[in-house]
Amino acid sequence: MKTYVATAAAVLLFGLGGTARAAQLASPPLPTHPFATNHSNEGTCRVLNVGNQPVTVTVAMLSNNASVPFIDSCQGDGDPRTLAAGESCFVQVFTPDDSFIGCTVTASSVKNLRGTLELDENFNTTAATDLR
Repeated sequence: MKTYVATAAAVLLFGLGGTARAAQLASPPLPTHPFATNHSNEGTCRVLNVGNQPVTVTVAMLSNNASVPFIDSCQGDGDPRTLAAGESCFVQVFTPDDSFIGCTVTASSVKNLRGTLELDENFNTTAATDLR
């Protein structure tokens, strides 16, 4: 009985200690256009794998108001996408008026990932920042 309890405790302890932690890149929030009419405002988050190994990424666009998804090439059937070496993907949303937009990229390692958040108005970039 003592062996069973000791074995169960060891399995539980080592099982919990082996969980992997995800790394993250994030942008600072960029303010969106205040109450624009007849304007198309988009936020685009671009991610590039500059390493030699594939990396599975999860990209999320964040805002304090609802944004409308437009294009998402960083998901495959709702699952995170694996970027091969040199491959990139992007997520684009229509941004809410008088708000902010931000981007996060989550992966097992972000050492070889580079990212940019761009804010566009009528398909012209008005602001951009690197993900850190």
